[in-house]
Amino acid sequence: MSSTRKNNDDPWSSSDEDDDSDDENVELDAETPFYSICSYCHTDAPKFDTLALALEHDVTNYGFDLMGSSALLLSSNHEDDFFEGAIVLINKCRQFVKDNQAKFSGIELGRELNNYLKDHKVDDDGDAKYYKPVLDDDSMLMCIDELCELKRQTEQESQADASIVGSNKSEPESDDMEQLRAKISLLEEQLSRAKGCIAALANDDGDDNSMSDDSRRGDDGDKKQASLKQRNKKPDNDTYYFSSYSHTGIHETMLRDTVRTAAYEEAILSNADSLFRDKIVLDIGCGTGVLSLFCAKAGAKQVIAVDNSDIIKQAREIVELNGYSHIVTCVRGKCEDLIANNTLPLDGKTVDIIVSEWMGYALFFETMLPSVMVARDALMTPATGNMFPNVAKIFIEGCNEMERLDYWNDVHGLNMTPMKERMVSELTQDAHVEIVSDENIVTDRKEIITFDLNTCKDADLDFEVPFELHLRDNDLSRNEVQIHSLVISFDIGFAVPNTKCVQFSTGCQSTPTHWKQTQLWIDPVHNCPVLNRETGDSMKGIFRMKRNVKNHRAIDMSVVWEVGRDAGSGWERISDGVLKRSLMA
Repeated sequence: MSSTRKNNDDPWSSSDEDDDSDDENVELDAETPFYSICSYCHTDAPKFDTLALALEHDVTNYGFDLMGSSALLLSSNHEDDFFEGAIVLINKCRQFVKDNQAKFSGIELGRELNNYLKDHKVDDDGDAKYYKPVLDDDSMLMCIDELCELKRQTEQESQADASIVGSNKSEPESDDMEQLRAKISLLEEQLSRAKGCIAALANDDGDDNSMSDDSRRGDDGDKKQASLKQRNKKPDNDTYYFSSYSHTGIHETMLRDTVRTAAYEEAILSNADSLFRDKIVLDIGCGTGVLSLFCAKAGAKQVIAVDNSDIIKQAREIVELNGYSHIVTCVRGKCEDLIANNTLPLDGKTVDIIVSEWMGYALFFETMLPSVMVARDALMTPATGNMFPNVAKIFIEGCNEMERLDYWNDVHGLNMTPMKERMVSELTQDAHVEIVSDENIVTDRKEIITFDLNTCKDADLDFEVPFELHLRDNDLSRNEVQIHSLVISFDIGFAVPNTKCVQFSTGCQSTPTHWKQTQLWIDPVHNCPVLNRETGDSMKGIFRMKRNVKNHRAIDMSVVWEVGRDAGSGWERISDGVLKRSLMA
């Protein structure tokens, strides 16, 4: 059975529009929504336009992954048996939720459902009753062909995902923290598997038809096979990254960011005598050469400016035009390659200072810091050399944007509330880079991790840390405050001992920069944390950031959170949830 309900933008949806089989196609009414497994019984059950959104809702809000269910993964590889097993599984899950919705909610419901499936396999006696739909007109039952394809891809990815998830082990901690770590590890595994499925489906779109055509076209088939191989090659993320810095606009944006550029200028020029005079400086990712020129003005005796984009041509001209070509040498290339091939003009010397503006959104987007660290470890003078800047800190804070949500209630006298659900669906798909007004920040800004850039290791850049947020006192008129998103920002410090300290912040309380802030939206319609000021509620959890498996220049972030209060007998949990967002390059 295959669904003719298509969404070309949805990589989880079927792509069988050209299928010539005689199987009966079940036509879904365009108005028939998808309901998630865990929330369909609610009186205000959320409706989803695609199967993908319904599945993601269960993973995000309940920690239940239908695609990761052992019952589904262990069902027969024979397609007919799989279809029968999937029907039973979906109806069995829906019946469990229907019977237990009053007893469990949120992550607890998802956990109990997972435990139930472990004890009640799909091939149990008595499964015949589950061939009857629990939910009338259940769109999931009409799209089992999509689940079948996802199962194939899941099985291919599961072994690699398990090794990734198992790579980090933690020291023993409290029971609460261990539970939070277990939740986040489980959901990271599910996220990685789902992303693998989505990517594979996107790559395989149309391949079946191409293969059947190849068998009829002879030599044309070889050409198409070569084309498919080329298309499925691992993407060259570095080429895309470096070429993006060949455009004038990105350099203009950075130079016009006066917070950024002025901070570097002050930090370098105000420390001319204490740090730069007669020193050898390496500028990694020099762009137009502005930082190299600051260093030359500060009295450096040699500056090597490195960039792997063709902006290096203009950098050379700018250096010449400003009269510093006898100090600044511009070199094009990837820093790691230049070091490996010994092609930097150092003549065996080490560098005293490494200057670089490597920061990306949420600090680590684009993952440039590892390249700078390679140069640090290979070229920087031991004991006396310095990274500049030398300190980076990441912060988290809670945001409420009720006005943005309520806008749809009355738009020029018209009720447009259906747009609210659509907006929330879009906001919760990925991380967003926006300028967040300090007026919308409702919690304290909490530092969650600090990096000493002179000593940190590559492994330190993938991390997970606990956090706890409390309401701040900027609006005492509201006793109960919703948190719609978590906001990530960073501070940078030029704080070498015995020099003038300069720093700047990308937080909501400071002048906006081109980095803005990174916003991780929680679902404000279906699972929004609420903090009560009078009872002293707080929001705590674990924040995790790591490089994306398929594109190391992108970052994945996840948060396991819970809201509660300190009761007489200990911590009293009120609500909890999970969010996973990515910044894709």
